[in-house]
Amino acid sequence: MKAKESPPDPGSLQERKQKLARANIAELAAAPLIERGFDDVTIDDLAKAAGISKRTFFRYFSTKEEVVTSQFDEAGTALLTAFRLRPRDEQPLLSLRFAMGSVIDRLISDAERSRAMIQLIHRTPSLRGRFLVTQDQWIGQLSSAIAERLPKGPKAPMLARLTATVSMGAVDAAMMTWAESGDRDIRAVADEAFDALAAVVSAATRTGPGRKS
Repeated sequence: MKAKESPPDPGSLQERKQKLARANIAELAAAPLIERGFDDVTIDDLAKAAGISKRTFFRYFSTKEEVVTSQFDEAGTALLTAFRLRPRDEQPLLSLRFAMGSVIDRLISDAERSRAMIQLIHRTPSLRGRFLVTQDQWIGQLSSAIAERLPKGPKAPMLARLTATVSMGAVDAAMMTWAESGDRDIRAVADEAFDALAAVVSAATRTGPGRKS
């Protein structure tokens, strides 16, 4: 019986080649999805657009949804990395606001395509559901990073998770607003989203449970 092939070591040349191939396939395969809509494109169509066989396609992707959402994987990594580079004594929400710049840089590197991909995600229920799973993974990673800054205590995990969750909500709102806005500056949109979040948080702390409004 043939032994199962081991996955490449993280950071190895083989893994980097696989990630590059996967990204290239995703970029080519996304074209018909953007042009014709998610439900009107088959796996065969995606493989043909990428210039590969259906069998090769399944070596890199298990579903059509993964072709789209995989293109945002690096954005989550960049957001987490940028957050960790911020001063540890900085308020976490402020750090995440600055870290959003790393996501913005990726989106505006090909703004037209980024808008089309975001619109495709939000208009396709199965894609939206899969992207929410991706975002939840980002939230989990950010929660751990935020918790490292907080004083130890029973409330720390909840506070960290809540901070990551509402921040991701602001990121998602900014991305969608920008995608639907035409030619607005995404940095201005992101600032508006985080300003709105700050206002909501401030209002909640002034009129929380048991307090008179």
